[in-house]
Amino acid sequence: MPRLSIPLALVIATTPLAFAIAQETPAGMTRAVPDRPTRVFIMAAFDDACRSLPAPPIEITEPPKKGTVQFRPGQSTTVQVTATGKCKGAAVTGTGIYYAARADASGEDRFTISVRSSTGEIATRTFQMFISEGL
Repeated sequence: MPRLSIPLALVIATTPLAFAIAQETPAGMTRAVPDRPTRVFIMAAFDDACRSLPAPPIEITEPPKKGTVQFRPGQSTTVQVTATGKCKGAAVTGTGIYYAARADASGEDRFTISVRSSTGEIATRTFQMFISEGL
């Protein structure tokens, strides 16, 4: 049986682009894919007994330039860090913060939110986003 020889150039030309190496997400950033909402955080309020409280209002103080931010209440999470150190590991319910980059967006984006606690303290948080195709 004769051997079939395929030129290397033909193999390269027909290789799908899916094998391209994806960009790594820079440290301190959250990766987002264009036109797909990505949850970046859950803002939760709870009492000293680790019971969920109604979520305080969240305000976007610096909107993103390349996408949108949505708030989705009723999301479950586990407490990772608290100001008092209490309730770590407790299950609570809060408001999910989602970022969606526009379909034509790429590169970096950022947005800042603020929330006022029941004691009147204002907390702010800035989210750094890295927009690229594929996760």
